[in-house]
Amino acid sequence: MGSAPLNQLVEEKKVEIEWRSFELKPEGVELPPKPEGYMEQARANVKRMSEQYGLDMKWNDKSSHSHYAHEGAKFAEQHGKADAYHDAVFKAQFQEDRNINDISTLTAIAEQAGLDGEAFRQSVENREFEQEIMEDRQIAEQIGITGVPCFIVNQQGVMGAQTYESLQNLLNKE
Repeated sequence: MGSAPLNQLVEEKKVEIEWRSFELKPEGVELPPKPEGYMEQARANVKRMSEQYGLDMKWNDKSSHSHYAHEGAKFAEQHGKADAYHDAVFKAQFQEDRNINDISTLTAIAEQAGLDGEAFRQSVENREFEQEIMEDRQIAEQIGITGVPCFIVNQQGVMGAQTYESLQNLLNKE
């Protein structure tokens, strides 16, 4: 799937990307019920985005949570592999229909991204980055983030898939 507009901005404008955790369905948090037809609309939106942006994306019913994937992302960041890990997780979620909250699946993904699988597994199982994920959740609440992806520059942001031009406009506001 990749993030071509974002990668293009990174290269052209020397933008530094800081990944933050945001769970749409946090484990242990009771969310209000979705209105009738919500899931059908969500599936249709993924299909529409896939077609609109020329991405190979499909709906994945296997991953109901992503907490372990976020734990793994913090590990990947600490080892200089955040972008490779995120790309591999996005591919697993939206192209390969894999469960990105299963530690064994994530370990295989981490290894594909060039990380030490055993060290990764231990980190996720021990919830080594739990505090950092909670801090990211608090930041998201303060800023008012309700969806993903969300791109933020100087406390202003846009949510959802974005074109190169919309990301460039966001940067020009800083």
